[in-house]
Amino acid sequence: MTNGRLLFIDAYDSFSNNIIALLHDHLPVTVTVIKIDDPRFVLNDDAILRLLNYFDAVVAGPGPGHPANADDIGLIGKLWRLPEEQQPPVLGVCLGFQSLCLAYGANVQRLRKPRHGLITAVTHCDRDIFDGSGDINATQYHSLHVKLDDCNVQNALWTPSRTTQELVPLAWDLSDTQNGPILMGARHCGKPLWGVQYHPESICTNTNGQLLISKWWRQACAWNTSHRRGRSEAIKTNGVVLHDGMVASSSPHNLQATALSANPKVQWTVLVLDDAIEVINIIEALQEPDEPILLESGTRDGRPLNRETGRFSIIGLQGDARRSAYSLEECEQRMQEFRAVDGPPTVPFWGGLLGYVSYEAGLKTIDVPLAAPTHQPQAWFVWAERSIVVDHVQRTVYIQSIAASDNAWILSTKQAISQLSIGHGRQTQNMDVYGKNSDVLSEPDKALYCRKVGDCQAHLQAGSSYELCLTDQTVVRCFTHPWTLYQKLRRANPAPFGAYLRLGTHGSPGANVISSSPERFLSWSRSGTCQFRPIKGTVKKTPGMTRVKAEEILGSAKERAENLMIVDLIRHDLNGVAR
Repeated sequence: MTNGRLLFIDAYDSFSNNIIALLHDHLPVTVTVIKIDDPRFVLNDDAILRLLNYFDAVVAGPGPGHPANADDIGLIGKLWRLPEEQQPPVLGVCLGFQSLCLAYGANVQRLRKPRHGLITAVTHCDRDIFDGSGDINATQYHSLHVKLDDCNVQNALWTPSRTTQELVPLAWDLSDTQNGPILMGARHCGKPLWGVQYHPESICTNTNGQLLISKWWRQACAWNTSHRRGRSEAIKTNGVVLHDGMVASSSPHNLQATALSANPKVQWTVLVLDDAIEVINIIEALQEPDEPILLESGTRDGRPLNRETGRFSIIGLQGDARRSAYSLEECEQRMQEFRAVDGPPTVPFWGGLLGYVSYEAGLKTIDVPLAAPTHQPQAWFVWAERSIVVDHVQRTVYIQSIAASDNAWILSTKQAISQLSIGHGRQTQNMDVYGKNSDVLSEPDKALYCRKVGDCQAHLQAGSSYELCLTDQTVVRCFTHPWTLYQKLRRANPAPFGAYLRLGTHGSPGANVISSSPERFLSWSRSGTCQFRPIKGTVKKTPGMTRVKAEEILGSAKERAENLMIVDLIRHDLNGVAR
């Protein structure tokens, strides 16, 4: 069947976008996504039946929680007991699989030890959705498992148990000595319902482990044909119109992008930088009335600490723009309205928005309140028309402006920096404006932090989360001027990603950001290439640590699992970006 329609029911999983991408890659279908708690369908059985009739098949996704909890599975729970003539083929993955098995008599229990990010061999029946699949190595992310109480794994792997006669086992993990045999796949004996415990979308599930997607689709299409199950070509329910694989509101929306109203041309010049000159020297030579925004790649002896990720330093001059704090929505509009052209091709920044987005800025999207109120915005950007970019690899400096007729500033700045190279620049002053003392106002309590670790582990064991990042903060009152503090930090800990942002309007509290990090979260090129590069899997340089010992540690199952999980998480983020 071509031009198929799939409905994916998302249980708020960290890898849902990877599954959707896998379905698009392997099947000739369009995929429509709804959440398990979509209010248009949760309390309206007629609406969900009309919805399902629009699709050829359904995929019930993974997610946190327990399948016996109605809130955790939502609409997925409605898939298993539909009238025969309205039953679509369904594939359940992880939580979806557990929900299917629970609906037909199996128990779902905690594993003795959760399996997150582990890659194991899957023993399968070599038929049905595993027909001809060969050797399967698959990634598991689960704390719960399906228990077939009286199933004789030793002698009858593929025979339904006495208490779950409608469930036909299709695959097992027989490698786990702590948890015992774990059911990896099953189907209903008479209905078009299948499920797998492992994650076929994971980067480390091999090709054979992903074959079940296309094999399930063929089974689903054959079922629809043999049972003469058709689909409606258009439906309208609760004010929702479905067409072309999309769910959209019937109310009108303006979907046209804002036309570009200006394309400022970059005016720029370049000069070679003397090895003895640092970024700090350039800032001092500018003699700007307001401190610039600095995104600095650390150097040692004039060379970048990391040539690949720490090649450039960016100095953004705020000018009058410092009086404007742009929200994320305003940033999006401004980026649509202004897009600079004709700048130096290798330079990553030609002028525009500079600022920060806090971790807490994303809490709105998951309906979580701030832990503590703050007077500072969760996102703050300023518009910088003038900028200086240092290429630490080529030892060149680019002086740029997207302001109209700004050649005079470019030439004067070039002259000031050129004078630095012959020894006429001002040396960095290390004046301590507000004194050298600082007070620790609050810091993590060890006992409380350990209890929080225990709470996190309990959530992981219960299956309510795959991954948790426990952080805390130390509050320090410092009497050192922020710029002086940053200069001390960059000397003590030069890093590929240093930053100094002094933001705010005159007379307002503002926000100072001082940063030193070896890690780049993401980069996005003008050509549309996006790369995530989080740092995981590091070993502390303790006395006696060698490369051989470090590789042994990093090769452990625990370290491999952590790195695999991070890779799958960032793949989910990338797969969630349109186009």
